[in-house]
Amino acid sequence: MVRRKFLCFLIALFICISGAAMALAEPASTEKANKNNGPDVTSKIFIIVVDGLQDEVLQKTSAPNINGIANTGVKADKVISVFPDNAQTTVASILTGLLPENHQFVKPGSKLKGITIQQGMNDKKISTSFFGAEGAIKKLMAKGGHNCEGPFNHKDELVISNVLNEWSQAQYYFNIIVLPELRTVLQKHGVNSNEYKMAVTNTDAQIGRLFRKLHDEDSFDKSMIVITGTLGAPPLIMKGLPFKEGAQISTASICDIAPTIGYLNGVKFDKLDGLTLWTALKETPGQSESFLMNERIKDLSQANFKLQEEKYRLQEEKLLVKQQQEIVAKEKEDIQRQIAVRDQRISSLENRISLYHTIALIMLGVFLFGYVVLYRLLRKRFLMF
Repeated sequence: MVRRKFLCFLIALFICISGAAMALAEPASTEKANKNNGPDVTSKIFIIVVDGLQDEVLQKTSAPNINGIANTGVKADKVISVFPDNAQTTVASILTGLLPENHQFVKPGSKLKGITIQQGMNDKKISTSFFGAEGAIKKLMAKGGHNCEGPFNHKDELVISNVLNEWSQAQYYFNIIVLPELRTVLQKHGVNSNEYKMAVTNTDAQIGRLFRKLHDEDSFDKSMIVITGTLGAPPLIMKGLPFKEGAQISTASICDIAPTIGYLNGVKFDKLDGLTLWTALKETPGQSESFLMNERIKDLSQANFKLQEEKYRLQEEKLLVKQQQEIVAKEKEDIQRQIAVRDQRISSLENRISLYHTIALIMLGVFLFGYVVLYRLLRKRFLMF
């Protein structure tokens, strides 16, 4: 009996302790739920275009900030740039998602055809900014956004300094930053030179200043950052809440940046040559892995269809060119025959003229000889000597 009462007492004590533990745990879970009231959302977007940055150098020199983003975000194994690879053409392709033959912004004085991702953001009433635009690139700055005029003096440090100086006045959701300094060093010293590697380290340090500011404001983790270059074999590095972590994708184009950012922000373009980088995006309840893969397959199929159409068009053009070449070759033969006939006539006329000259000289000689003979005969007859 005593044992039974003791056992009941232990059971009651256990129930009380368990209930108290659950009561203590409940406020903590409620507090946690209140703290994470909803899903994290992107606080800022940065597209950082480093003019002249080459992917192969990032692993050969000290670039902790860029490489840190590459290790924690998504990095493309190979990136295709565009031609011509001058700064205004490539930046235009990055911001419009169009190839140069379609945006046609390829030389000073050109007019851009198509809209930039900044203009698309402005149309959706999203605050934007553009830093680092110099020369012809200034024409890419969309009206309605904050477009910083500098001066930048072609220096990365001044570009970042302008960004940080204006940070206290206003912070924009979508930001384009063009860092211009590396291209000159690359063209002067080459990709394997120590001068270029040191310049990459310096540019990385300037990007680090921006990252430190984001860390100080506790917004780095919620910021979307895209880093790319312009010419040669540039990198394409993406980090942000929608992107996978520590992942690599195969090939990409600098024209894929605008479609990807546009998709994530609901910006639609009239025409695009680039593709949305579905394989770089995280799987979410609204977009499963199979959905992302299907979208990627669909885009690749459409791209392949466009390539086939382009191939067919080029074959038609090739056939037309061949036909034109045959026509030109036939016309050339006709012209050569006409030239041969003309040369023959000219040669015949030259021979005839030479004959006439010879006859004239002979006649002149006969006339002179007859004149001399006649002169002597008359002198002998009439003058007697």
